[in-house]
Amino acid sequence: TLAVVKIGEGRTPIDQLKAIRPTSRLQILGSSTGRIDPRSYQRWDAAVGALASIAPADAAQLYVNIKPLIDQAYIELGHSGEDFDAAIVRAIEMLDDTPQPAGDPVLLKRPGYFEHDDPALRALKPVQKQVLLVGAEHRQRLLAWLDAFAAALDLHLR
Repeated sequence: TLAVVKIGEGRTPIDQLKAIRPTSRLQILGSSTGRIDPRSYQRWDAAVGALASIAPADAAQLYVNIKPLIDQAYIELGHSGEDFDAAIVRAIEMLDDTPQPAGDPVLLKRPGYFEHDDPALRALKPVQKQVLLVGAEHRQRLLAWLDAFAAALDLHLR
């Protein structure tokens, strides 16, 4: 519940999704600046593959079955006047609104992290910057799955 809320707000749910975080680090083609090493995208094969292996209709049915528990958690997070479905829509739209660069983005290596060289990408919300780092193929697969999940729940996206 908290991960979906954070994504909808543009924040990266690092703690909530720690279990699916890749064990290897992102690499660039260069020592201090460069494009993402294409092999780095493979870090996300397992997580994206696992999600895509679940039928969106099955995930939607599970969600419907446990929705009372999710709604209670959502209320406990301070959202008493809104249905959690709206949080799902916000999260999916946040990811959908992430622009797709023409090619692999250039990153600058900083102590302990990477930063986008392009000021427009650097200005994105943290979760949008993160979704760019999974690679175009994984991103497309993830967004297609989320759109199908929303459709199975009859949630209306922009």
